[in-house]
Amino acid sequence: MAHVLINRLTTKPGKRRQVVDILLESGRLFDDNPACRLYLVGESTDDPDLVWVLDLWTSQEAHAEALKAPELQPFVKQALPLLEGMPEQLEVRPAGGKGLPG
Repeated sequence: MAHVLINRLTTKPGKRRQVVDILLESGRLFDDNPACRLYLVGESTDDPDLVWVLDLWTSQEAHAEALKAPELQPFVKQALPLLEGMPEQLEVRPAGGKGLPG
């Protein structure tokens, strides 16, 4: 079953661009991973310190395995000090729509 996450990251004031750059660079690690169907980084239009990340994976297991990649850890260590607290994460069950795995 598809695994969908909506992540809300609040950055320290003035750090959003730096966090977005880190997220985009780290997301390239998933480019060749067929289990990653969508990795979308977005900036809030009304909060200068808010970043959204949407993940669509073929399964929760595939996502968990991808997060274990040692190459990902330096990005996590770079981004965490730039955030106000830990990211908020919502797991949603997709009901249907374009882009979902068959």
